[in-house]
Amino acid sequence: MKFLFYLSERTLFHKRSDQFVPFIRILAIIGLIIGTIAMSVTLGILRGFENNLVEKITGFEAHIRIESFKDRIDLDPDYVSMLLKNPDITALAPYVDLETMLRKDDETEGVILECLHEADFLNMLFASKQNVAGRVDFRETEAVKGVYLGIGAADYLNAAVGDTVTALFIRGVPSPFNPITRFDLVVTGIFTTGMKEFDASYAYAPLSFAAGVQGSEDQISGYQLLLTDPLLADEVSDWINANSAYHYLPVTWKERNLLLFRWLQTQKAPIIITFGIIALVAMVNIISTLVMIVLVKERDTAVLKSMGMKPSDIRKKAVIDGLTISTMGLGLGILLSKFLEWGQMKFAWIKLSADVYFVDRLPIEISWQVILIIVLVGFALSLIATLAPARNASRIRPVEVLRYE
Repeated sequence: MKFLFYLSERTLFHKRSDQFVPFIRILAIIGLIIGTIAMSVTLGILRGFENNLVEKITGFEAHIRIESFKDRIDLDPDYVSMLLKNPDITALAPYVDLETMLRKDDETEGVILECLHEADFLNMLFASKQNVAGRVDFRETEAVKGVYLGIGAADYLNAAVGDTVTALFIRGVPSPFNPITRFDLVVTGIFTTGMKEFDASYAYAPLSFAAGVQGSEDQISGYQLLLTDPLLADEVSDWINANSAYHYLPVTWKERNLLLFRWLQTQKAPIIITFGIIALVAMVNIISTLVMIVLVKERDTAVLKSMGMKPSDIRKKAVIDGLTISTMGLGLGILLSKFLEWGQMKFAWIKLSADVYFVDRLPIEISWQVILIIVLVGFALSLIATLAPARNASRIRPVEVLRYE
């Protein structure tokens, strides 16, 4: 085998080799580099978008929400204790969702006011939010409670930290006998998640505020759960269904954002197929390169066979030629892909609108699992591509090639 590697090195890289061989060798390597970059970067972008989306959603959204078909449910300490016995559930928080109109001066904006204890909010929902101004301070013990407001709603209301906004609640048709109820809130902080629709639609206040609005401390919308791993949401949801009363309905973070994930899955298949074709073109380049090398080096192969080299060794030498080209193309392609990933995530060469794509730059995350798959598939295709040229090389007849030498 050492001799075969020596012959392959002279064929592909020796300075005195036929000048046509280095040229087609370079073309084959470039084709394989382009195919490798196309596949790895494409899969990296898909993975980057998916991971970024999961990180965003699981940061501002509870992993599981236990709701009910009833408008409100009673806070049940026994049920809470039962849920916390599951080792995959790390935290649980009762919450109340209130649909309200926030008003400041002449501006009014509709938001979902999510009420829960400040400690629960900081533990479960604060991770993906960035303070634009102020801080989280629900003022749970004060008469006028604090509200943590999304930047979209704050901009529309022209509200700043320290301003007072009025929450308006309408039940049915307003009349002298059914007046609109009003509660003041102090803006203690303004946040952003990078998702425009969310920033414009959500605000947070203490659970005691909801109790004042509803007139009851024991009536809640449901429970928010935090898990050891967000990917366990479906499994834990099934467990909750099996151990809960009929009216409890667990909803996972995936189910609450189903359209986003369907959109992402829809993009995967055509993109992977399209760039997979590019990788197949690279394999065709290897076949054509080896065929041309066999034709150009036909006389040399005939001389080797006339000196006693076995057809099996000729085939092995052709396979080594193909795998050498593949190794160079795949190796350089992977290195350039990782460089593009590093440069894009550090310097944001390609910027995106955060209002549309939830991120300010094109996310690329090329995992080592993806690299391993590309390398294995690349070598497998390259090996298949070398079989036909290797067989043709082994069938060269020295008598016919060297007849007129």
